[in-house]
Amino acid sequence: MHAPQPLTSKLHIALYGAIVLSFFFQALTWGSAYRFFAYFVLLLAIGAYILEPQQHQYDRNRVLKCLLPLAVFVILEWMATLHFPLDVKAIRHVLLATSLMTGIALLAREHNRIKFYFIPTLIFMVYAYTLLQVIWIYGLGQIYGTTKNPHYLAIYSALFLVLSGFLASNWRQNIHSYGLVLSAVILGFLLLNTSSRPTWIALMVATLIAIVCLRRRAKVTLIALAIALFAVLFFSNASNFKTRMDDLILHANSEERVTIWEDTWKMQQQSSQQQWALGHGVERFKHDFQPYSRYYANAGITYNSPHNAFLEVLYQFGLVGLTVIFGFILRLYYTLFSCYFQFRHQGAHQQQMVILLLLTLETVALVAVSITLPFFVSIHLNVIALAMGVMFYLDRLEQRL
Repeated sequence: MHAPQPLTSKLHIALYGAIVLSFFFQALTWGSAYRFFAYFVLLLAIGAYILEPQQHQYDRNRVLKCLLPLAVFVILEWMATLHFPLDVKAIRHVLLATSLMTGIALLAREHNRIKFYFIPTLIFMVYAYTLLQVIWIYGLGQIYGTTKNPHYLAIYSALFLVLSGFLASNWRQNIHSYGLVLSAVILGFLLLNTSSRPTWIALMVATLIAIVCLRRRAKVTLIALAIALFAVLFFSNASNFKTRMDDLILHANSEERVTIWEDTWKMQQQSSQQQWALGHGVERFKHDFQPYSRYYANAGITYNSPHNAFLEVLYQFGLVGLTVIFGFILRLYYTLFSCYFQFRHQGAHQQQMVILLLLTLETVALVAVSITLPFFVSIHLNVIALAMGVMFYLDRLEQRL
């Protein structure tokens, strides 16, 4: 007879399931379901940590590192507004991202039990996301699928496109490789039809990073594939790809975002010395921007962000916050690149490909969000949480504690 699993093992398995469902429902932009499972992850992570019978100092340090970004964010908001932002929506986003990151890191304790679920889970998520978007768009007539915004559909389609490509290229002997390639084609078609130039650009940047990292044979293959795909899209003008890109290049100075950036900079120049240093707070932009916005004056259009991460963070948290937050992003990229080349030097192919996947996913999210959505939206924070959580997970396995 099999010995019954201890309570902590059951908690870790439940934690794994809750984390997967959190990410999946967020990708569908089903907010209520996402928040339910994300808060459930928070409770399970607390339980798994407290009930662990043999706490190691490394585990305690790891949890503290997971909590550090949340603490820093709260401090930056307090410095800008002089109140503790318990009612601020962005704090909830950071809190839930923190719970996901901590939950992933804690899963390393049960690696031998859950590692067999990783690939089947990812493959199922790719299939399920692709199928649901196709049903919602072509069966139910919802132009943006399960999402409410073309950019959300574009970003998540791009993320799952990267994931499907990663899975198909690393598990070629499995029959699922054909299904994953088909899913990648469908996701690419959905992405193209959103006409989301920021996400197109983000995917191009992520492809360049992958090309830099890959070894020669894979590098040449990816370059050839990228050139061929770009040529087909450009010369066929599929979904107005060439027209949209030409319009961006020829009319960059009059593009909507440029006008918003100019108006945001005018508003920023009215800041006091203290506000230049510490900012105005994470929720002030939408209200403060209206008197400076030409789009609001002419058409009553309001914006909740300047579609520019640097201007947004500068206005929210000043030069201090800008330095801290983008210093954190640079540190994240430095760590990811360092881990990738370390694993490659060690000949750990599986680990290096996981890190490369995280690099490309984070790049897609960072570039697309930075010029499209509020910087602290959950779609971006959770990709950061995924990257950091997996790095903590892999580091815990390296420690063999």
